[in-house]
Amino acid sequence: MGFDFYKFYEALEASGARIRLDAGDPDHEPPAEVLEAIKRSLSEGLGYTPAGGLIELRERIAEIHGVDLNEVVVTPGAKAAIAALIHSAGNVGVFAPYWPGYKAAASLFQRKLIVRHLREELGWIPSQEDAEWLASRADLIMVNYPNNPTGAVIDLAAAKAILDAAREKGVIVASDEAYRDLAFDGSRLVMAEIDSEGVVSVYSFSKTFAVPGLRVGYVVGDPSLVARVRRFIAATYTGVPRFAQAAALKALEVMDYAAKRARETYRARLQAALKAVDEEVFTYTKPRGGLYLFLKLRVPVDGTELAYRLAERGVGLFPGEAFGGVRYKRYLRVSLTAPTADIVQGIRTAALEARRLTGGSLGG
Repeated sequence: MGFDFYKFYEALEASGARIRLDAGDPDHEPPAEVLEAIKRSLSEGLGYTPAGGLIELRERIAEIHGVDLNEVVVTPGAKAAIAALIHSAGNVGVFAPYWPGYKAAASLFQRKLIVRHLREELGWIPSQEDAEWLASRADLIMVNYPNNPTGAVIDLAAAKAILDAAREKGVIVASDEAYRDLAFDGSRLVMAEIDSEGVVSVYSFSKTFAVPGLRVGYVVGDPSLVARVRRFIAATYTGVPRFAQAAALKALEVMDYAAKRARETYRARLQAALKAVDEEVFTYTKPRGGLYLFLKLRVPVDGTELAYRLAERGVGLFPGEAFGGVRYKRYLRVSLTAPTADIVQGIRTAALEARRLTGGSLGG
């Protein structure tokens, strides 16, 4: 059956773990302006909203991306948008390691998941061969950069290679850009701005603005794919709450400073995390963005067993197995969404526990 998320969470919750480096739940404060916008909107009522989103929010998003209004739909977070796209597909292609939500949605809708495992020595970046392999087998390719869990960031050439391979085979590309604003070099790659034919970019306000509970995001790109997402939203959620859309509209006004603040926060935490890594126990490819550090065990220890042991010691880390199966059993994902002191302590505790599991010996 593979790794069971629910079983692991139950064990983690039962342990009462104090240091939680498992979920990507941002802990930095939302912008004050966004919180004020929520309060104001709540006083105006809680009626229904259009399935595609409030016109003023869609117009602002269209203006940002230089597209027409029919190329934008507001969604209840990125996850609902991704589910809508997977629901309308047959074979869903992903590059591994990958966010487990893709597998969960494919399983729910009984879609086949086609996996192309990437090479760490290439920085977890898909080559043209990887892109062509996936495009020849899938109807929809999910792309996710900055990546969860590796922190990899692709450049324009790599993005075009994926899009070219997909176009040649008539394959849809959905770019999950939940971490778009968190590339540490400040780059901002939007797939649908490179080529919108058969392509959509999915955005979430959750990470940049630390408002995951609002459940608000959007899709921009190919109008036929945007229409599919809109129909899915209309048939399931009806529409995104007005107060969440009011917050999103205000968030776009303060985007630049909010994104810079979030990048600086996570880059500083990453630097502290890397200094805390025991390099006799772990190795890694340095993340170039996002909220995570993907550690590889250099000692003969099962990452899933280690994660359960750490839960007993009050530290929550995700086993690498969750991000693509047994091939990643020697990995752990560290979330940077916690105070720096907790991140450092969690990583050091993981190294000490790994040493205990090997009887204090090293080698792999």
